[in-house]
Amino acid sequence: MLPSSAPRVALTLLLALSAAAEERAFAQSYNRTPYDNRAPYDDTYDDRLEPPPRHETGGVELRVERLERELRQMTGHIEELQHAVQQLEEQLRSARQEAVRATAPAPAGASRGDAFDPAGSPSAVGAPRPIGQVTPSVPLSAPTRVAATTPAGRDLGAPLDVTPPGLKTGGSAAIGGAPSPAAEPAPPPAQPSMKDEYDEAVALMRNGQYEAAEKSLSVFLAKYSKSKYAPAATYGLGESFFQRGRNREAAEKYLEITTKYPQSAQAPDALLRLGEALAALGAHEQACASFSEVTVKYPGSPARIRDAAQRESKKQQCG
Repeated sequence: MLPSSAPRVALTLLLALSAAAEERAFAQSYNRTPYDNRAPYDDTYDDRLEPPPRHETGGVELRVERLERELRQMTGHIEELQHAVQQLEEQLRSARQEAVRATAPAPAGASRGDAFDPAGSPSAVGAPRPIGQVTPSVPLSAPTRVAATTPAGRDLGAPLDVTPPGLKTGGSAAIGGAPSPAAEPAPPPAQPSMKDEYDEAVALMRNGQYEAAEKSLSVFLAKYSKSKYAPAATYGLGESFFQRGRNREAAEKYLEITTKYPQSAQAPDALLRLGEALAALGAHEQACASFSEVTVKYPGSPARIRDAAQRESKKQQCG
């Protein structure tokens, strides 16, 4: 019988399948070159980047706010799906425990096929015998006389001294006369620095090992969430999702950079990537708002980013 949460699980799975179908349809009609000849892994942290001057954006800011609300709704759907999966895992775990209990060994006292049966082996060692029947032991042979010869300086019957020659005088010399040097403990291995861990994760991204890079960057951000490498690491995590077509997770990370690190060196490129991820999800209006915000919020960004935003805006036929 299906659990009580089965309709909810089916609904969330249906939403996930619908999102996957949209992504596959977009992948067939939208041919994207990885990294788009840009340098998404610029780990330079520019503290001198000042916030751009404020401009009147009108309806653009409203569209950005609407974009943030819809992304939060998407995140809520994802959390519901994760909760449903956890419930299914708990049910499977309970089923496995029941199976283990069903195959557990019998309790103590149960009959065993390999137990000793004295009735079947009356002559075996340990079998009970009637009182009065004693099997005679084998007679002892005549004792052999041993010559009473002892080493010089020891009385007959005295215990044999087995102390090594080097220790008879009470010294600490080892066998052979040479003292044993004390073993020095090996030095502990050097721990990698924060920069080393970040460089290792970036190297995985550049080699196209996106799944390994996702794990490495997630661990790095959990340890160094307030370091100067946090914006670049967050952008790299978004790229690990984007390059594998996981556009929802990628959009969340790009949006996190534009809201949490708006003055970082990765913010203009993250806003551009946010528009591309939203376009892949079919959110046309929100994607156009992101492309237009690139030149509004970051007029001093590199020309390659502003030109790419204009190309994407034309490609999406933004008004």
